[in-house]
This record gives sequence, structure tokens and C-alpha cells, in this order.
Amino acid sequence: MKITALTKMKGTRWRVDVDDEYWYILDAELILQYGLKTGLEVEEDFLQEVRDAAERRKARERAFYLLESREHSKKELVDKLSRSVSYEIAEETAQHMEELGLIHEDAYARRLAEYLTNVKKRGPRRVRLEMRQKGIPEELIDAALEELEPEEDLLTDLVRRRYARYLGDEKGRNRAIQALMRLGHSYYDALAAVETVEEELEDESEEE
Repeated sequence: MKITALTKMKGTRWRVDVDDEYWYILDAELILQYGLKTGLEVEEDFLQEVRDAAERRKARERAFYLLESREHSKKELVDKLSRSVSYEIAEETAQHMEELGLIHEDAYARRLAEYLTNVKKRGPRRVRLEMRQKGIPEELIDAALEELEPEEDLLTDLVRRRYARYLGDEKGRNRAIQALMRLGHSYYDALAAVETVEEELEDESEEE
């Protein structure tokens, strides 16, 4: 096999043709690093080595971008990187990011649990499910939920703000309870919060 063309593209990228067919697009740094030039005889193993180096570079750049935008679990980062590079290189890159101290799964788990509970108003069951979906290990989920300190009267406040207008009859009460259960709260916690707000509304009505 032979490199038959190197064509300059946008920025520092070059199109590489092998045996008169498109092969890959490489950064100029890799072109220089591997001594690629028109007419160079190449073997399949050599081309695979160059391709792997290009994928590792692409994965690192993508990983830095993703981690700069927000925190990720290791699995979440691997899943996103593997959309554009091999799964093996995605795993290798995520491991490298962890070694660089850019992934802290324990701290991320704590912050995510707090966000889902106190900001998104999720119940423990839903919080655990969403943390699993992010790829956080079960032991870190357990530790984060154990350390979590939910805001006082969180569920009751949620009913006051979002569901009080539905209360007043059995249909409205069930609608509010089901909505809270979909957020991951238990039936009994949802019922207690609804009953508390119903009592408040009754008191306000009597005062009027």
C-alpha cells in the first residue's frame, strides 16, 4: 500500500489517501510525527497505529471539552466518547482523565444526589435510579444518599408550590400523590405531605 495524496483541509487537518482512496483525516502534528508523505509505502499495521493515535487525540480533546462543560462519571464519559472512537480507547481515555484528577466520582455523586433531591425535588428511589443511569457505582450512591441532608419540609413545600391548586377533592388529591410518586417519593411520604397542605388550606379557609 502507498500514500497517494495528502490534501490540506480546514485548520491543521489533512486528508490522507491510500492507494488513491480516502483513508483518514489527520492533524498536521500526526503527519509530522509519523513521517507521512506522498509516495510512502505503508503496511496495514502501521496505518492502524496511526489511526489509533488519531483516535486517542480526538478522545482526549473531546474528554477535556466534556469535563470542562460539567462533571461526568467515568462510565458516562466512556459512553459519550465511544460514540466517535472505539470503546477500548474511550475507556483508556476516561482512565487517563481520572488519573489526571479530572474525574472525582465520590464528590460528583454527593453533588448529584444533593442536586436531584433539593433542586429537582426527586425522591430517594428516583434519585438512585438517575444516579445509576449516570454510571455511578452502587457503593458511591449509597454513601452519597447516606450523607445527604434534604431540605427541611422539602416535599410539603413542593406540594404547596406545585400541587395545592389540585387539592380539594379526591381526584385532585390522587393526582398530586401520583405526581409525587413519579418523582420517586414513597406513597406514605406523598400522602403525608398532601395531608399537611390540605390542613393548611382548611385553616386558611376557616380564617376567611
